[in-house]
Amino acid sequence: MTTQTLTPDLRPDLRSDVRGRVSADLGLQRPTTSRAAFSPRRALQVGVSLAVLVTLLVLVLPSVTGASWDSTTQALASVPLWQLAGLTGLWLIGLWAYSFVLAASLPGLTKGQGFILNLVGSGVSNLVPLGGAVGVGVTWAMARQYGFTNRAIGLFTAVTGVWNVLARLALPVAGLAGLLVVGAHVSGPVLVAAGLGAAVCALVVVLLVAALAHDGFATRLIAGIARAAESVAQLAGRSAPEGLAASLASQRASAVELLKRGRGGLVIGMLAYLVLQGVLMWACLAVVGSDLGWAEVTAAYACGRMLTTVVLTPGGTGFTETGTAAVLIALGGDPVVSVAGVLLFSFFTFACEIPGAAVAYLWHLRAQARRRGPRLTEIAAG
Repeated sequence: MTTQTLTPDLRPDLRSDVRGRVSADLGLQRPTTSRAAFSPRRALQVGVSLAVLVTLLVLVLPSVTGASWDSTTQALASVPLWQLAGLTGLWLIGLWAYSFVLAASLPGLTKGQGFILNLVGSGVSNLVPLGGAVGVGVTWAMARQYGFTNRAIGLFTAVTGVWNVLARLALPVAGLAGLLVVGAHVSGPVLVAAGLGAAVCALVVVLLVAALAHDGFATRLIAGIARAAESVAQLAGRSAPEGLAASLASQRASAVELLKRGRGGLVIGMLAYLVLQGVLMWACLAVVGSDLGWAEVTAAYACGRMLTTVVLTPGGTGFTETGTAAVLIALGGDPVVSVAGVLLFSFFTFACEIPGAAVAYLWHLRAQARRRGPRLTEIAAG
């Protein structure tokens, strides 16, 4: 490429223009400070969430399970480092399996990029209550830096959201089926509650699958949702959302097409991820001395994944550990061992994701800088 000779009075303008183009290209403009991010309401939400979290872990968990923190800590301290290293590897393999789901939901996304997006989004979501929306915003911005359009990212967000809901709702059905197959001893009230919960989950799964697979049913369902939204808007004294039915129909059509093209990665990736997460939970329980079988662990794992949807605390933390440990104990698990195993599992699936997200995001920034290096050279030279 030939270089142009510039008169001195034009060079400052060019340098300013190049800096502006570079900053816009890398997204380095100074962000506008949002007062809403530091509002008293937000601070109150975080404070209440932390109070609930501490209460659940410090008071409710030992009270419900009968396992003191001293005995639980001793059980955790007995796990050797080589077993912790093995659990870490299993956790990372599970995250890699989920990258197949993300790559299938966003054609053109590599498995490595999917791994980074998943880890960063999960880590950010674990920081604050209602953090899922924050995590979506961060992954959306990162996907834009990868070069994807807003429409593609929106469809990707919708498909992965629906797919995750289907998976979490299907887990209780699988857990109950596993208990019945192995003939595990389950008390009457627990069995009735589990059966009702599994039935509701199965019904929602059927409705979602029918909406995706059958055009006529989807049309009627979308029309019902639009009417319900209009009624709610009228009760709230607000105008009804315009074009909601048409927008939902368009999104549904795009989602169906994407599911047809990427169903292999979606199905295999999600199944592999769920199985590996279940194996990780079983391994966490095994290293602290649990002898429960796969059916009992699957039932407790299903309960825990459902409780992660509780929004009062980040990732449902506190509710998840208490509920999962209670299920394990009800199915014959030792209280101390059950609590220790559940806390170890949460250490990998919740706590480790936060520093992991920081490392992954730094890797993302470095990769973006390397990728855009040649492009910046062209801008400066041109």
